[in-house]
Amino acid sequence: METYRLIQVRDCQGTLWAFYREYAGKASASFEGDLSTLRLEQIPGYSTHETDSLKRQTLEPELDFCVVPINTETMALLKVSLSKHGILGRAGVVIHTQLEVAGMPIFIACDNFHDDCTVAAMSVSTAFLSQLKSKGLLRGYSDA
Repeated sequence: METYRLIQVRDCQGTLWAFYREYAGKASASFEGDLSTLRLEQIPGYSTHETDSLKRQTLEPELDFCVVPINTETMALLKVSLSKHGILGRAGVVIHTQLEVAGMPIFIACDNFHDDCTVAAMSVSTAFLSQLKSKGLLRGYSDA
């Protein structure tokens, strides 16, 4: 069972792109919320099915849900869809997003990146998290 440390995200988009770059080619991401205008179904490998590690976080009411692979091509397409105002963060249409590597969730941001609901797996190095903090993407993280 993986354990997690709380992280306090300052820049939602920047943090996501940093995680995506770090784990490109090895990861899949899930998105949940009102995804109808994001056109994520155009991303190669798009699926509306949960995986063993990427599950819906809200069961009632059921929200839109999808999983996409993270690689150079999909990251470019995700930037087009997710980089607009009102998509990520406080009151954004993406309510929950997760990232998994080798079947294990390594980044989970629920409730619009709420500080009490955003975590990184202990397998994510403190050096990487320190780098994100020094770049101003994170306000902080617990050392757990």
